[in-house]
Amino acid sequence: MMNRLDFLKTLTATAALGLTGAAPRPGTHQATADALPTWPLPDLKKIVPNPVIIRSVELLKTQQRMLLVVTAEDGARGITQCNDRMPNLTSLLKGLVLPHFVGKDARDLPQLVDNAYRLNSNYKYAGMPLWNCIGSVEIAAWDLLGQVARKPVCALLGKPVRTEYGVYISDFYRGGEPPEKVVDRLAGKLAATGAKGVKIKVGGRMMNTPEDDRRTRQFVPLVRKKLGDAITIYADGNGSFTPTEGIETGKFLESYGVAIFEEPCSFEDEEGMRQVNQALSKIMLAGGEQDSSLYRFERLARTGVYDLYQPDLYYNGGILRTLQVSKIVGQHGKQVAPHTPKADPLIAPFWQVAALAPNLYGLQEFVYNPGEKPASWYSPDIRVQNGKMAIPNTPGLGIQYDEGIWKGAERVL
Repeated sequence: MMNRLDFLKTLTATAALGLTGAAPRPGTHQATADALPTWPLPDLKKIVPNPVIIRSVELLKTQQRMLLVVTAEDGARGITQCNDRMPNLTSLLKGLVLPHFVGKDARDLPQLVDNAYRLNSNYKYAGMPLWNCIGSVEIAAWDLLGQVARKPVCALLGKPVRTEYGVYISDFYRGGEPPEKVVDRLAGKLAATGAKGVKIKVGGRMMNTPEDDRRTRQFVPLVRKKLGDAITIYADGNGSFTPTEGIETGKFLESYGVAIFEEPCSFEDEEGMRQVNQALSKIMLAGGEQDSSLYRFERLARTGVYDLYQPDLYYNGGILRTLQVSKIVGQHGKQVAPHTPKADPLIAPFWQVAALAPNLYGLQEFVYNPGEKPASWYSPDIRVQNGKMAIPNTPGLGIQYDEGIWKGAERVL
């Protein structure tokens, strides 16, 4: 068993390497000058005085979704909904990740996350699949700690700087219906929510045929004309363009007052994305959803690839690593708008980051489906009012689940 002094030494060392969001504890050596900045984590063992030993981590299917449940020895639970990637990642979750959490004290969560990445050569699997599995367990474990402490997760991680945020409404249209109908639908969603912005798709998603280009050049002017100059427009390329096409499309978007151009080129093409950013003067370039390396985020920010960084709460390894990304890019004067475009319990970890990140920028994405009945299997009802989303001030991640959903749940792991 590792004693507390050895644990603190290890935690400090891993923080210096940027592998965990934990800050060095008082009385330990400080991180070296060239270390990645870390999120200053309060002492969880003062906030939660008694051990929270994780008895089990289960992956359950209910309500046509996968839910990951972390249960403590005393029966307390932490829960997160899993994203759509998880069904294809269960072998990684079971074989590489869960052994580093079961039987351990959840109050050591930063170290457990580092262990799940580093030990047993797990780092050789590094990338979205591994970090998505680790992040899902981390998020559920934060919910557990919040439930035990009877505090929102954000209150365990620092002092919140906001209680709400403005949203934009996203639409996934890339052909298949008249563009006028799509714009009318967007206008209806804006009226129903009070949102002040929209995000539209441009290009063809990792490709850009002549037909895709014609649709983009027809659709953008129509959106601006029908929605008016007061509405903020974001455009998502999803890696559709070559650098030359990205520059041309970016200038076209600028001419219609589009505020943000997301992932114009392949996310792997750093130099191409940088060229696009350098050629554009009126529009912000955004990206980072696909990334899960803290060192890559630092390089992207330092070399000016993007203006706005969008780590995904799950792909990037959880809440603490996402807060660390906000610190990393913030040192270079950059801002964040983490990727969580959901209107179900997947939004809950984003609430905690949004409450804390000082460099959260602009409107945040929200998927609104008019006519959809409020879900009965969890609360609260996730809705936007007057263009803003309130961040719940309730224990854990802010979601409470109906106990009836567990009766017929299928155990996946």
